This record gives sequence, structure tokens and C-alpha cells, in this order.
Amino acid sequence: GAMELHVVETEGIPKDSVISLRAGSTRRQALVSADRPFRFQTTAEDAVPFKVDILDPVASARLIFRPGEEKCTDVQYTIPLEEPQSGDHPKESKGIAQTETKMNVTIAIKPVAEDENQEGGEKAKPPDADTDKSKPTGSSASSRHGQANAAREYLDQYNLVEFTQLLMQSVIKEQPDRPYDYMAKQFYFPEPEPRAGRGSAAP
Repeated sequence: GAMELHVVETEGIPKDSVISLRAGSTRRQALVSADRPFRFQTTAEDAVPFKVDILDPVASARLIFRPGEEKCTDVQYTIPLEEPQSGDHPKESKGIAQTETKMNVTIAIKPVAEDENQEGGEKAKPPDADTDKSKPTGSSASSRHGQANAAREYLDQYNLVEFTQLLMQSVIKEQPDRPYDYMAKQFYFPEPEPRAGRGSAAP
């Protein structure tokens, strides 16, 4: 059996906190503001224990895995972490100033054989294999449409699509030996600022 759990409402919890739900031996978690259902491969009767935790993010980072590296063995990434920039997490707590600490996490990735990717003798299911295949409701379709519009507006606001296209064109033209390093350098240029003294009268 399976069940789907949806957080209907929260009170007094910062939106950038993480809600963690445990049903039996399975744990699911997401941002409180994510507004998405949690699916468990167990029934409500078998969800023992059932536990709810609210987690406060200390630091975070995003990483895009390079295609093809998942086939390598002993691939390792050291990821620098950044503290949340939300006003809900001030730098001072209980009157004690917190010193800025450099944080990072190192992860190792290796391929796993298909016969190892099983739990309890059952074949691993692809993502969302247990989801309802019925047609999406009007509210979910409207929500996805709103998210798509918001994403498009964000991309247009910062010209991200145009920049990405120009970056790819530059990589194709230059064909550097280390394309990821080449692309990374394009992101280290400082933000443009107004020219000093522009518009002022000469002394």
C-alpha cells in the first residue's frame, strides 16, 4: 500500500525552514513553502512511528553534475556552502555575535549495479512510479502555468537565456581543453558599475 500526505497549513514556521516527515523507516523532506505532496510506500496504519521535524537550514549550495562523470569511479566534489540570506536567520543569536565560518562538504559518487539498487528484494521503482496517472486537476495545471510564467519573467529580467546562448557559442568557437573551467571564469567578472566621474564637470 501507499499513501500521499499534503501539508495543508503551517503557523509560526519560517518559510525557508525544512519540514521533515518520517513514516516508519521512510523519510521525506522539503521546504515548508514548497506546497507539494509527500508520497510514502506504506499505509497510514503501518506508518509507525510517524514523526514531524522542522529543520533550520544552516548552509546550502547547488551543484550541477557534469554529464559522463557518473560512469567514473571515486569521483569526488568539494562544495563550498553559503549561509542563508534570509532575514529570518540573523547573524546574531541570543546576544552573541556569530563569527563567519567557512563551510564546505565533500561528497564521493560512484556507479551502482542494477542488482544493488534494490531494497528488501524488490526492484527499485522509477521516480513517481506510484503516482496517480489521472489527468491533472485545474488547480495543479494553473499552478504549473503560474510557475512557468514566473520562471520566464525571471530569465528575462536578468537576460539569462541570452547569456547562456552566448556562453555556449563562445565555447563552441574557442573549444578550450577544459571547457568547464573556461565557462566558470565567465562568471567571475564583476558586476558593471557606472563610470567614475561620468557627467561631472572637469576641474
